[in-house]
Amino acid sequence: MLGWLADLFRLVWGLLYWNLRKAWFRRGRGRARCPCQNPSDSGRAFETSCEACVNWDEPVRFRRVCPLLVTTPKGLRCSANTADVRPFWLRVAGWYGGTLFAIYLTGAIAVFTFLRTIGYPISIVHVTWPGLWYRVPQARGWFFVQKSQRALAAGRTAEGLLYLSNAYQFDPGNYQIALTLAKNFQAGRPHESDALFERLLREHPAQRDATAQEWFRALLSRGDFQKIATLAYTETLVDQTHAHVWIRALLFATRQLGDDTRLRSLLANPSPSSVEWHPVIKIELLLRAGRLREARANLDGTWSTPVSPFILYYRVSTLTALGDTYAALDLLESSRARLDDDEAYFTLKLDALAAASAPRLLQAKLDELLVPKLTLSRAMVLCAHLIRHPDAATFARLHEKVQREQLPLDSTSAGVWFTLLCTAGAVGDLPRLHALVVTLKLAANSPFIAVSVIEAFFRGETGVEKITTFLPVIPLPIEINYALIERYSPPPRINFLAPAKQP
Repeated sequence: MLGWLADLFRLVWGLLYWNLRKAWFRRGRGRARCPCQNPSDSGRAFETSCEACVNWDEPVRFRRVCPLLVTTPKGLRCSANTADVRPFWLRVAGWYGGTLFAIYLTGAIAVFTFLRTIGYPISIVHVTWPGLWYRVPQARGWFFVQKSQRALAAGRTAEGLLYLSNAYQFDPGNYQIALTLAKNFQAGRPHESDALFERLLREHPAQRDATAQEWFRALLSRGDFQKIATLAYTETLVDQTHAHVWIRALLFATRQLGDDTRLRSLLANPSPSSVEWHPVIKIELLLRAGRLREARANLDGTWSTPVSPFILYYRVSTLTALGDTYAALDLLESSRARLDDDEAYFTLKLDALAAASAPRLLQAKLDELLVPKLTLSRAMVLCAHLIRHPDAATFARLHEKVQREQLPLDSTSAGVWFTLLCTAGAVGDLPRLHALVVTLKLAANSPFIAVSVIEAFFRGETGVEKITTFLPVIPLPIEINYALIERYSPPPRINFLAPAKQP
């Protein structure tokens, strides 16, 4: 055994040593002595012994280095004349390459076995083929994503976020993992959330629109109006498809901030993406300056066609805010076909009727929404209206309808249930507020402390006035966030646009 090991080591270095010496011999031809043949022999084939194999435990094993060594009746002899002695580099490549490949394959199989034992969803090809090595960290990332999902579903938030962070570290280029982490960080670690969103905007331009909208949702729920204004200003210029969303966000954020700087900058911008909104910005700046008569004249002025649905939305809502509800209703009805959805129409109609103090007409419109089978979108419209214009009796009808029609509580409808929770608090229906808290806790199968804190907020038991303290922890639609912020955090300066704060 020791002799075999000794010959193995001689093979390892001998492959290079003897082939290099023979290559040097070939280069020097007759000027150099043959490095491996016995110099006292004739140098002829099958008569000359091999000097290189003398020290081997089994000299015949030297044939792995040099196949010229053959067995003859007189013992081991070289089968080549001295002048024909040559190196065998293919044999060197075969031995070394085969050994390295065997070591590599053994290591790859060991790594694959280890990773599969842990539970990483990879195949042997991902580990062995260098072109697919990038799949290994991806698999590790998704492994921790799955662990994160299980932990979050079980209510172990800290553990779930830790696993999600690990997933992002293993696969930082994965857009979905980074986006999920940014959304989950928005409540407890807002600065890290914002940094992730900024990175996603830079590194994934193809998903820029979706990223910006998700970031806006996070910023709105936190009430970070400074960053909303910056983001909305930029996206108004670059995202033509959703420009109406961004101009509304910009108007809302600058109202909350009491800062007109970005509106004036947009008004001075001559680009086509900005020019469309110049009439709206001019009216808004007149309103904020207290020049209501001029603003009212511009609202009635000539508008270029076709008018954007948001411009119509802005004109109707502004007329309502100014108290000219009949003009708002006339404009709404005459231009209904230009609105892009029924929800916008019902939202504007209900707000105008509530502001006009027309209870019969308002009740008829509410019945139009409550009598047919309830849809998620119409439930949102009703809740947004009730948050802005509290009516406990109407909310009681809505809640009873939800129970009667057995609205499911799942990932699709979760936003509606949390909206109902906030609406119950906004209208002051404390028994139903508590019943909804119990329903959500039973559905989550956990203590769900967040909903208890929200219940305490609406009961006035927390000592906290900002609704944005709690909005990041519950999944609410944007329109409901708008309504809650308008109700509980009205703009400090623009009084005519700020609804009165209700108890």
